[in-house]
Amino acid sequence: MGAVRILLPVPRTLARAHVGLGGPLLGAALLRCLTPGLFLVWQRPPERLLAWSEEAVAVYRTLHEGPRRQSGDGLALALVLYANALYAAGRHEEALAASDESRAVVGARMSPTQSAYALRVRTLLLTETGRLDEALTVARQCVAAYRVTEPRGRERSLGSYADALRIQAWVLDRMGRVHESVNLYMECAELLRALPMWRVLLRAGRVKVRMLCEVTGGLRALGRFEEAVSAGNDALWWSTGMNPSYYPDLVWLHAQLFTDLAWCYAATGDLRRARDSADQAVARCRTLVEQDAVTGRPRLVLALESRTALYGRSPVPSAGPLPSAAVPPQVEQPDPQQLADLQELSELCARLAVTDPVVYEPRLAQALDELAFCHGLLGADRQAVEAADRSVALLRRAADRDPRGYEPELARTLANLVIRRSRAEMREDAVAPAREALAITRRLAETDESLPPFLTVQRLELLAWSLRRTGDDAQALACYAEAETLQRELMAAEPEHSEGRVTAVLTGYADTLRATADAHLAAGRFDDAAAALRRLLALDGRTDLPEVHAACLGAFADAHDMAANEIRGAWQAATTDPFPSIDDSGGAG
Repeated sequence: MGAVRILLPVPRTLARAHVGLGGPLLGAALLRCLTPGLFLVWQRPPERLLAWSEEAVAVYRTLHEGPRRQSGDGLALALVLYANALYAAGRHEEALAASDESRAVVGARMSPTQSAYALRVRTLLLTETGRLDEALTVARQCVAAYRVTEPRGRERSLGSYADALRIQAWVLDRMGRVHESVNLYMECAELLRALPMWRVLLRAGRVKVRMLCEVTGGLRALGRFEEAVSAGNDALWWSTGMNPSYYPDLVWLHAQLFTDLAWCYAATGDLRRARDSADQAVARCRTLVEQDAVTGRPRLVLALESRTALYGRSPVPSAGPLPSAAVPPQVEQPDPQQLADLQELSELCARLAVTDPVVYEPRLAQALDELAFCHGLLGADRQAVEAADRSVALLRRAADRDPRGYEPELARTLANLVIRRSRAEMREDAVAPAREALAITRRLAETDESLPPFLTVQRLELLAWSLRRTGDDAQALACYAEAETLQRELMAAEPEHSEGRVTAVLTGYADTLRATADAHLAAGRFDDAAAALRRLLALDGRTDLPEVHAACLGAFADAHDMAANEIRGAWQAATTDPFPSIDDSGGAG
């Protein structure tokens, strides 16, 4: 091919001079340059491929439109190669038009391998333009065509049966049919494994590397993390000798591969390798951004998401007792790199959301929610609230577009906003998002069986906590009472439900009853104080929690100290039960 490329000016000159064989010679030379003899040969720059294929189309179109209507076969093949060059350049709509024109060339009779290659290119183009059902149909035709033909000579560079299987698996993956996709990838892997080493190295190396990279992502999606790690490491081994300068696709493939490996290593507990893989993914994605910002930025978002997920924290409030404003939680400070990654991720998602809000607004919301968590750890409570507010606003828009997909996340983020505002001393403003989070969770619990049943209890506890901080103990008590009832129902139906969660609910319930009784005593409302004390005593009677018992003892001790006679009279007027006595050791009897 090198000699032909060097001698291209000769047939060009003959063609321009309208010498009889000049046009056919130039067309044949250009097609030879576009179909290298060795599949291992490095990828030509897209610009050169595009220039050659465009020139070949022009030459063969002139010949075909002449009086003799010759070279239909050459025009059809040139158009297919032109479509492939446009695909490599990212001009998918133009490429599909060239593919359509190739199919419409009158009298064209391409070889079986060339016809199979035309189907291969068309499959790629239909997939990239979103016509997935058509793409799958053509992909199956492509596999059938390659199955009955054995490419020979220079046509070996026009695809293979194994590559056709890989492409069909890729289309299935894009359609969300991951199980079928992985099965086909495995079939492709068996075909390649049966080939002699020299054939893989000379003609199928790129197919094997791409297949291994793609199946790693499929196995990760299926939760088969150890198999994914094995396939990913094989991909790295096979691509060791490939120079990214000669194989530009390798940088893109490695960026995706290292991102998948980061998640898989994390899932298997190997956090050191997970972090190394995430760092490699980010580094390669930065290279992609330098080469082409339009295609590189979405990849960088995925890589940064994999790295930020490895900092070992979750923004979801725990199921235990909610934090007290008086005692800041003792947690580690965020890693500076974590904060930098989240800020960069937020900026990237905000930029991409301008043109693709459906995909990137939810991602931006997640990044902002995590950024709010980091600001909270640093004590920057106002910045945490600002980030959390933006996150909620973005998820509202996402939930408006897709309620089923994003309302659970909206409820979770609203719950986080409650805590952010409370820690920023915006206590009154924390109640509304707590109510909304509970309302969404109640609605989802009625229709979504996959929703964890304890979420309603958790959101009731959160609302009670926020109400109590505003002094609205009456509504807080109602929330705690409902939370206790629901939690006990859950534990009766499914005993494995956490005792820790009911402990948190009952402790908050008891503390609120004690505070309510004290408030009524201070205001001289002895009947109301006695009612609160009766509820607290009943709560203590149906649980053996020391925290609840301590609250009960404290409440009755307060009543004895503040208004012993009055509270005793109110108690005896409301019930025939004797008023509990406080012994010298502090016990209630």
